[in-house]
Amino acid sequence: MDLKTRKYNFIQELFKIDKEKVMTALERVLKQEIEEQLEISKAHKNQLDSRLKSFKDNPEDVLDWEEVKRDW
Repeated sequence: MDLKTRKYNFIQELFKIDKEKVMTALERVLKQEIEEQLEISKAHKNQLDSRLKSFKDNPEDVLDWEEVKRDW
């Protein structure tokens, strides 16, 4: 069975759920999955941390947006 069909069948089963704790558990799993998809990779986090440190160490070493548009 393909993923699309499985999703459809799952949705149909959701309509049959009448227990609050089952719904809560399913919502928790879905929320966790969404949050994991939103997390940035370790490499990207390191790059952001590096750029933030560079800015904090040299706050005047920045480019104005007009300069960027003109020069790039």
